[in-house]
Amino acid sequence: MKPQVRLDLPGLQMGSDWQVQEMDWAIPGGAHSAILSAYIQNPTQINSEMVTAWLAKAVEICNPVGEVLWHGWIEAVSLEYERLRLRWDCSQMINRVIARYPTVSALLDPYRSWTYSSWVEDQAGVDRLGAREKLLTLEHADASSALQAATNHLNSKSKTSGTQIKLLEKHTKPRLVLHASGWWQRLDWTLDGEESGMLAHLPGGKSQQAFGLSGIERLAQRFQVGGTAFALGQICLRAALIGAPADQVRVLICADNAARPGTVLATASLPNYVLHGGWQWLTWLLDTALNLSAGSFAWLVVERSAGLDSSNHYVLESDDGRGYPDGELRCWNGSDWILLNQDLRFCLLAVTETTGLMREVAERAVQGGVLQGVQIWKDSGVQIPRWRTLEKTRRAALEKWLSYGCADGSELSALINPAGILEVFPLPRLAELPLQLGLDGRLHLPAGTALPPAIDLLGRRLLLPRAQREEEGILQGLRWTVEGGLLPVMG
Repeated sequence: MKPQVRLDLPGLQMGSDWQVQEMDWAIPGGAHSAILSAYIQNPTQINSEMVTAWLAKAVEICNPVGEVLWHGWIEAVSLEYERLRLRWDCSQMINRVIARYPTVSALLDPYRSWTYSSWVEDQAGVDRLGAREKLLTLEHADASSALQAATNHLNSKSKTSGTQIKLLEKHTKPRLVLHASGWWQRLDWTLDGEESGMLAHLPGGKSQQAFGLSGIERLAQRFQVGGTAFALGQICLRAALIGAPADQVRVLICADNAARPGTVLATASLPNYVLHGGWQWLTWLLDTALNLSAGSFAWLVVERSAGLDSSNHYVLESDDGRGYPDGELRCWNGSDWILLNQDLRFCLLAVTETTGLMREVAERAVQGGVLQGVQIWKDSGVQIPRWRTLEKTRRAALEKWLSYGCADGSELSALINPAGILEVFPLPRLAELPLQLGLDGRLHLPAGTALPPAIDLLGRRLLLPRAQREEEGILQGLRWTVEGGLLPVMG
């Protein structure tokens, strides 16, 4: 098979065809890397400006009947002639930068332990290649110095790397070599973060509110949902115990009834031993996410599961500055809900299925022109908080969510298909057509069935020679070379 190459390199006048040296595929991801080369007639026509315009351009490699075997983008270009190799690449290029530095105290806001500068960017670079982002982490900084650090880094990295020169051992005919990466790798260019999914009041901490003793049997904090619906899954409070209570701490989410706690909508409990060790932020998990309507009011009620005890009870941290404008704190004294001139420190986190988060991130990549669509073949049933700090790249976030698998125990993987669509699917993929690894090291399907393109083989069951069925695996990777053809990547 002689693969055919589709690409457009402005300004280049070719003297011969492109030759594909090697192609790699792996899951998660699909097309991973490829190397192409071509002899050229006039190397002196090649200059840095021309090559820079080629970087990040799309590449497709097809079989003789036009099926796409591999697809990606140009990451580096090498020009070899006489005894020199000149190389240009965009592996270190950055055109959008943001810096973060520690907050004054993580105790004040444990969910936002970093403060972020504004973004700085090279708009011309973004327009030419697409956004390639970088997060700087600074040990000591303030708003001004963080912004300056981001600006300095952008200025040093906003251009593609200068021409790298290497001396070859012998003279060579003029040749161009393209090093290409798959679109999954392109998802490493953009950082992932999500500001929605948190409803919290975190300032304060100088004051405390006890509960579970006579006169303050339970506490209730009223809160208001924001402008979008909220799928509540986790409730966080900063708590401690007094004495040695032996019961559980229970939280209830209640409907609002004339500015008082009403119908119980959800409950969760924590055993007392979790509170040992002094003040700490604790998390109560709801078995099923509670859907709260946009703009609605609700109550977070905290109580103990046993009787009242003035020597052994619990205490929550609060804010005596009344800094939360969307609610109020009340205590139940045995007969009425009494208004307190404080607010609890609390954090409510919305949850979303991991596959729902994958869909959202993929849709953002579609808007950025990296992907063409997304197809989720199986919902995971695994719910995690949707709020997350700007820290991982989109690729790293997707790989983390894939690692959680499904609630039924099945594994998940993903690839970007030749149409540019991110597919998320359970393993094994196409289980009804397992692959057989022959003693010749090549892959085979049942007699009379032709092997499809390499990307369609990834994720299938792989039967090893002379092995029992329980020893079968999943095909995780493939490599094609001119010398060896298509072979599985083992181990």
